[in-house]
Amino acid sequence: MLSGIYWDLPQTIRFPMGFEQHPQSILKGDLVVRLQQDFSQHMKKDLETVVDVVFDTMISALKEKRRIEIRGIGSFSLHRQKGRKFVNPKTGLLTVCPSSYRVVFKTGKDLKSNFLP
Repeated sequence: MLSGIYWDLPQTIRFPMGFEQHPQSILKGDLVVRLQQDFSQHMKKDLETVVDVVFDTMISALKEKRRIEIRGIGSFSLHRQKGRKFVNPKTGLLTVCPSSYRVVFKTGKDLKSNFLP
């Protein structure tokens, strides 16, 4: 299970019970700070490089239309969104929206089981 990867985050960025309000975002810099706490023997600049490389690798994989799977967390993939025609309500002109891709995240079983009763 994922119990070993949860960090002791400040109360301000934990998910509220029932998700009544949006939690505070965790930024890339917050990840670097947390890594620095666990790996204090490494320089902050090196940890920033590690985080950047991980995200750059994920972005590159998605650009190549590859699926990214992180066991226990979930998977990222691209889904093709069909092009469509619609009438612009302001101008009344027929407009064509070309087909495109969108990134889809599917939650993994372990992560999902932590949030569902």
